[in-house]
Amino acid sequence: MINLTITPQRAARLEGHDNELYALVRADAPSDELIASQGEERPPLNLSIVIDRSGSMSGQPLTEAKRAAAFLVEGLRPIDRVAIVAYADNAEVLVAGRQIESGAGIIGAIHAIQPAGNTALHEGWVTGVEEVARMRGQDQPGRVLLLSDGRANRGECNPRVLAEDAARIAGTGISTTTCGLGAHFDEFLMLEIARAGQGSAYYGERAEDLIDPFREELELISSLVARRLRLSLAPGDGVDFKVLNGYREVDGSVLLPDLATGGEAWAMVRLRFVENSDSPEDRLLLRATLEFETLQGETQKAGPTSLRLPRLPAGAFAAIQADETVASRRYELRAADIQDRARLAARARRWEEVDWLITKAKREAGENRWVAESLETLERIARRRDIEGFSKESMFAAQKMRSRLAASDDSTSWSASQEAARPAYLRKKPTQGRRFDRPEE
Repeated sequence: MINLTITPQRAARLEGHDNELYALVRADAPSDELIASQGEERPPLNLSIVIDRSGSMSGQPLTEAKRAAAFLVEGLRPIDRVAIVAYADNAEVLVAGRQIESGAGIIGAIHAIQPAGNTALHEGWVTGVEEVARMRGQDQPGRVLLLSDGRANRGECNPRVLAEDAARIAGTGISTTTCGLGAHFDEFLMLEIARAGQGSAYYGERAEDLIDPFREELELISSLVARRLRLSLAPGDGVDFKVLNGYREVDGSVLLPDLATGGEAWAMVRLRFVENSDSPEDRLLLRATLEFETLQGETQKAGPTSLRLPRLPAGAFAAIQADETVASRRYELRAADIQDRARLAARARRWEEVDWLITKAKREAGENRWVAESLETLERIARRRDIEGFSKESMFAAQKMRSRLAASDDSTSWSASQEAARPAYLRKKPTQGRRFDRPEE
């Protein structure tokens, strides 16, 4: 069902020297046709939509939030299950979890939401989790979609505690996706909840940008083919390794993103080792095994697959071309690291350092047009000396570059028309906080 491969940046190891080698570990999803041929029927989705209705959401923000939530409900199947929760000073279950069947009452409840009060984010999220837990069957997955435009200021507000809670709940099979809105939400908190909760993280810079993340989430959860991916890596003797994406690890396994049709979950691994005449010709460098759950809740494995490379002298080694995809993903991870530094500099109002870091990242982007386009977005925000805007865009862009679900035909080329043809969850948007503008036909 899942194809697991290891691709080195250079298909050889350098004789008589210290080696630093980069390898891309990829888990590829099957096509729609393969799923159909296997006779797999997609089980019902179990979803809670948790909407911030605090006073700051008054006006267009809440109007657009309700429109986006209604859009998501309208895209679900009759057998899917959904709950609607709104929170301000307290959380309130507006629609107890049930099958969609007729969505009119659900959508009416969404449109009836009115703004007032503070931001009891933790209570709202917990209430959404409880609704998913109540309506899902044994071992069935569930998902909470949490929206907020502000900072948690009522009840539990500690980001560490909220992230720990999200990780614990994810361990039971209920993941959490977050969506921030505007300039004042806590981007660190929302990203940490999503990361720990094994969901996705989105944000909308403006109220009218909210529909994009809801569309992407709907397409993603409707196209999943495998979830709870756990990648186990074992280096060969004398080999040190490090996964560079910053993924969470549990019990020695790397947690990869859920896998959807046409995509690949991936990890970039740096290997370091000494190569000398005593090294065997068929030296093992890395072994990878993937464990995952099917949509029916069955645990399956892919692999193991191993990386073994020929040993070459310096001249022959230098003649080997680098793999374009591996090199491109390395640029993405490098750009993400630089954006993290730029975000900290912007928070400290060191704008000259920000400008220098962006220039540096653009220079290193090579042929990766998506990275270059993303950096131009950050450059425009930096010119405005917009601390909140820069912090959010750089943080979400860095997260996307580290952990995006890549298209199976991913390449260094980029164009708006090319991305428009992809499912929303596979698009490389040049601006994370803005809706994706499709080119005119």
